Amino acid sequence: MLLIIFLWIALAIVVGFMAKRRGRNGIGWALLAGLISAPVAGIFLKRIPNRSPLASQPLLSTHIECLHCGERILREARVCRHCGGDVTDAGLTAVRQAMPVGYWFDLPDPAFKLMRTADRVALIKPVPPWIVVDQSLDSIVIGSRWPGKLWRVRVEKQGDMSDLVAEPGYWRASAIELLEALPLSVLFGPKGEAVLEIIAQINTLSRSEAQALADNLPENAWMAYSRAWMRWSQEDGESAADEESNWRGALAATRRGDKARSPVHSGFLLIHSQLRQRAEQLDGGNAFTLIEEDGETEQVLKPMWQAACDALLFAAMARAAPQYVSDEDAVTLLHAWTRVLSRESERA
Repeated sequence: MLLIIFLWIALAIVVGFMAKRRGRNGIGWALLAGLISAPVAGIFLKRIPNRSPLASQPLLSTHIECLHCGERILREARVCRHCGGDVTDAGLTAVRQAMPVGYWFDLPDPAFKLMRTADRVALIKPVPPWIVVDQSLDSIVIGSRWPGKLWRVRVEKQGDMSDLVAEPGYWRASAIELLEALPLSVLFGPKGEAVLEIIAQINTLSRSEAQALADNLPENAWMAYSRAWMRWSQEDGESAADEESNWRGALAATRRGDKARSPVHSGFLLIHSQLRQRAEQLDGGNAFTLIEEDGETEQVLKPMWQAACDALLFAAMARAAPQYVSDEDAVTLLHAWTRVLSRESERA
């Protein structure tokens, strides 16, 4: 009798260890196994989802993930034992070719936990937040984190897209294959190197240089900036705003026919966010003014810093999107930047 009790308890403890390895409450499952039956509890445990962070990791030395169903299979297998799919090179090539290919901007975000190998990135668990793969370069959201890395990728496992509008312009993914590293300049169009140069200048911008940019800014420069925006917005259809004043201070907009948000994609937004960070580094809270409107408080740059920001935005428009800028407007847009920063750029 004592032997039976001992075996019963031992099996219950084994179930508890199994449960813990699968991301469950080991003590709770051990008690459950002791109350009902260890074999019954073990069978039930095997049938419920594995919550272990390692559950989705392939055993790289001997196993791979089936591209048909995502389950782990032996590396030398020719047919998946789970779904019956062809996992030979010929069979997998056809599957890979059918998977969508897009662009992924790898943000330096330590809070976003990913499993990484040489050519593959995956979520620890296939749940939100998803890896976002854009269909085109002009729709990529950079945010305030910079510089990051840009990749052309293939979506291996797609995330839940059920709550999105039709053709959102991107895919949600839980696993991607890294195909090719791309230069960051392509984020801002064919002449994106100009945007990268301005961003690099912001990182070392002094307060005296910011003041000089503001002092050398032509009064009518914003009109030249607005005209470039209007040409861009009219390129594929009707303009989103038909008056120059409606484009003053624009950083991003929408237009018909594509997902582009500006003549230099996310470049204006990035320049603005980087300049704000630099202003705060140099002047702290004194770089900003609080404005209350409709019961909400907004923190905006003080006039000197805002004028310096405008000068850099105008230079980016003229240098990175010259196809939308007339020769006369280019002189106006580049005036402040040329006087203050272009000589520093040439010396560097």
